[in-house]
Order: sequence, then C-alpha cells, then structure tokens
Amino acid sequence: MTRLAVFFNVLFGFAGVFLISCSMIPQASGPVQSFTFVSLIRSAVPGSMSPCAPFLLPEGFTQSILIQERPLCSNARGTLDVIVDASDRTDMNTVNETGSEVGRYLYRTHETDEGRGAISAMDLQTGQMTIHMGEKFGGWNRMDGIEWTPWGTLLTAEETGAYGRLFECRVERLLLSCVDRPAVGRMSHEGIAVTRDGSVYVVDEFDGGSIFKFVSGTYGDLSSGQLFALNVQSDDVTMCSETAGVGFIPTGNAEWVPLTPGRGRVVTDPAYNARAAAREARVTQFCRPEDVEIIEDHLYVAMTTTHTVFQVSLSSEQPVVTEYVGINTNMNSEESVPAYSLSNPDNLASDQAGNLYIVEDNAGENDIWMATPDMDGNGEADSVVLFATMTTRGAEASGIYFPPQGPTRMFVNVQHADDGNDMTLVITQDGERE
Repeated sequence: MTRLAVFFNVLFGFAGVFLISCSMIPQASGPVQSFTFVSLIRSAVPGSMSPCAPFLLPEGFTQSILIQERPLCSNARGTLDVIVDASDRTDMNTVNETGSEVGRYLYRTHETDEGRGAISAMDLQTGQMTIHMGEKFGGWNRMDGIEWTPWGTLLTAEETGAYGRLFECRVERLLLSCVDRPAVGRMSHEGIAVTRDGSVYVVDEFDGGSIFKFVSGTYGDLSSGQLFALNVQSDDVTMCSETAGVGFIPTGNAEWVPLTPGRGRVVTDPAYNARAAAREARVTQFCRPEDVEIIEDHLYVAMTTTHTVFQVSLSSEQPVVTEYVGINTNMNSEESVPAYSLSNPDNLASDQAGNLYIVEDNAGENDIWMATPDMDGNGEADSVVLFATMTTRGAEASGIYFPPQGPTRMFVNVQHADDGNDMTLVITQDGERE
C-alpha cells in the first residue's frame, strides 16, 4: 500500500504478512468537525457480530438503530416496514439542511421496484414516521439518490434504465409534494450533488455512463436549463472490466460539453434520454459511476467497476480529472490484500473537516473508508484508512451521510440483510451528543 500514514506488520492467521495502516486521525481545533479514531486493521468476518449492532467500529464509537424494518432489535428507536412483503432496500439519507427546524427531519429513499419506490421520513425529535409511496407521484421505481438543495427543497431520483427520472420535492416537515424535473436529464440516476451556486451534478449508473452538470437559467429553478456532460480530453479509450481487475478511465484535462439537440453531433433531447445524448456527443464513458460528493471546489465520483474514486476540479473553466482514491494510487487491490483493500466503492459522504468517506457495494467484506484531504496538491488523497466494517450476513451498507450542523455524526443504512431487517443507524463518537 502506498503513502499511508503508519504501517504495521500484521499476521492474519494465514500465510503472508500485509502492510496496513493504523493511524490516528487528527482532530480539528475548535468545535468537533470530524471523527478522531485509530483505524481498523482489517475487514470483519460476516456474521461475527449481532445484526442489532452490525458495524465493527474503532474504540470509542457507538452505533444506535434509529429505524428497523422488523421488530427484531430491542435497542431500536422505531420500527417501520415500508414494503410489507419485500425488503425495504433503504438506500440514501439526508436531513433538512435549511429552515427554522434545520436538522430535525430525516428523509430516506427506498430502492424498490415495480412502481413501489418510496421515501420515508422521521421526526428525529418525536420519533414520528411517515411513508410516501410513489403511486401519488406517477409511480416510483428504485428510488436512490437524495439531496437537500440550498434553496430548501429535496431532490430524489430513480435508478432505472436509461429513463430514470429526477424529482424535486417541496417539504413541510414530514409531508412531501414532488414534481418531475426532466430538464436535469433522464438516466439511471444514483448520486446527486448541488453546489451553492445552484448547479446540479448527477451520474448515469452503468458501465459506459457519463457524469453530468445541470445549470438552470434562474437560481433554484430546475424546470429549464442546460445539461452538460464531462469529457476527458484524451485519446485513451475507457475500459470497464471487472475480470481484468481495474479497467481504465482516462484522466487529465477535461471539458463540459453542452448536450443540445442540433449542436455538434447531438440529436436526442437529454430530457428524454441523456444517455443517448451523451453517446452522440462522444464524451468520456465512465465505469459505473454511482455516487457524487462535493467538497469545497471539487467533485468526487465513485466508480464501482474500476474500484476508484475520481476527483474533478470545479473552480476553473478547465476541469482536471484525477484518481483521488484507487488501487492504482493509494489502495490495495482485493486480489493482493483481501483483508485490507478497496472494492466496489459506492456511496460517498464528507465531514466538516473535508474528509471523504467511502462505503463499498459488497455483500461480504463491506467496509467504510476515510480518505484524508490532498494537502500536497497532487490530486490524490494523502491517506486512506479503514473506519468501519459491517458484519450482517447478506447485507451492504449504504447512504452514509453527515448532516452539516450539530455534532459530528454519521447516518448509515443496512440494506437487504439475510434476516430481512433493513435499518438506519447513527454512529457517534463517545462523548458527543446526538
């Protein structure tokens, strides 16, 4: 493993000695802005802990169940079964980040199909919960990304084929009123990120998917505007290969290409099919881009197939794409070091200190990593350390999220567990109030 802070030789009970990181993460001065922990030294064994305390965490951390799908854990605050005859597939989280009651309400997406996608909401003060099924908004399929906007609305979208929709919801505490925003693009949506100036970043989640930026004509009005797709200015060709191990995506100088029918090679209206419009524009294809996160003036995109997280600069007319975290730069591959390696990065979240957290899309060793900021300016995280690992059989973690106000705390979901008990937890450092 390259450029990790401290190295230890650890014998894992089988032949070979691995170099792994076990570093103390520095705490920022003043109010708590990030977790302070000694990193774990290896992934946990599935089934090694109770599913009612599913995460192996560093010493000094507590996990509390906010909502469980089935009444199996006595330590859960509430029980809510969104889809009675199937897994709730709880996916992404956010709270209301603006308004007079900022941080009081938790909103969760449910990645269920057959028109039964849903959003559930919880009053974190009273424990009251509400379910919003997609039927009243024309039917929802596989609701995935969810993001609070600077102008006080909720964005959520469908991860379904090339025609997934993005919705904007007006929020009144636990109540939602949602409308379709096709101008942001039809695609297999997952991650959503919004900048302070109102630009919306989304991705098309499949091998060959693109990264998009939507700029509205009027701040906070997503009914019309211009959709762009990211193109890396390189003659290298994208390769997406799980069999080969990493595949390849070009990095370097890039550009945002407008997707306007009749301009250049574009024929298809991206409000009908953004994937087709991006293909016509011949922009860079990426390898299953899943989630996006913005930290200051950079966009981060998780690429599941190639086991990488890319950084895209946003502060200039000439964006630059680098491999911020990946097995080509600062992480082990799962083939070489199974017990301490990055595999299938999926959801992303950032804390107030600028650390990037990465959760894997695995049903076995399902880890949460933390990448520290790039202080030397080379486009790569200075270190990547293991924060947590989940032990529930058959499940994956999803929806990691740090609310921007109050003490540092992480919301995280357990999805499609073998015991059928999907849940949402909050992880806090001992001594911090929830």
